[in-house]
Amino acid sequence: MYKITSLFGQQEGFRIKGHSGIDFAMKDGEELKAVENGVAEVLNFGSSNCGLTVKIKFNGGDSQVIYGHLSDTTVHTGDIVHKGDLIGYSGHSGHVVSSSGNGAHLHLGLKENGEFQDPSRYIEDIQNMNNQNFVQHVTEKTPEIQDKIDISSESSSIFEQVGELFNTIQLIDYSSFIQVIQQGFQFLFIHTSFLYDIIACII
Repeated sequence: MYKITSLFGQQEGFRIKGHSGIDFAMKDGEELKAVENGVAEVLNFGSSNCGLTVKIKFNGGDSQVIYGHLSDTTVHTGDIVHKGDLIGYSGHSGHVVSSSGNGAHLHLGLKENGEFQDPSRYIEDIQNMNNQNFVQHVTEKTPEIQDKIDISSESSSIFEQVGELFNTIQLIDYSSFIQVIQQGFQFLFIHTSFLYDIIACII
């Protein structure tokens, strides 16, 4: 469990106004996972503010989860992320205040319609983000779905072949074919009559 060192709205002695997020004490290099599905935006404020920051925009961009003070990121601006995806690593970039150590921690913020909100609803997700069961991704189609897709593809191929055959049949000129059949019958009729006359004379 990560110790919460500062709550939303809390105003410690070093702040000039209430805290805009929640701080979780972490060592450098802790894996940080997305708590929402959305689009990533990466910002770097240098030695000020939250330093290296990742925002996950969701709800059409009207809402965003903010991860501050990162040491590194694994996403780029514009990347689509899903809940549970690795987005970066904790650190102590930007402006940090600490009575001991290097001040490494995660600042988690939530902004909705341009206003900072209490991100407490994500506390459980952050505390469990590195548990194996945090989020289970389905990255491959199940065999049943895959079979249905394969059958559908094969059926489509068969229908295409039948369609091509039908189109080819439509292009055949049947008039010549009928003429050949008619000429064949005429030939048989003429020669049959001729043979009948010969046999009649003999008898």
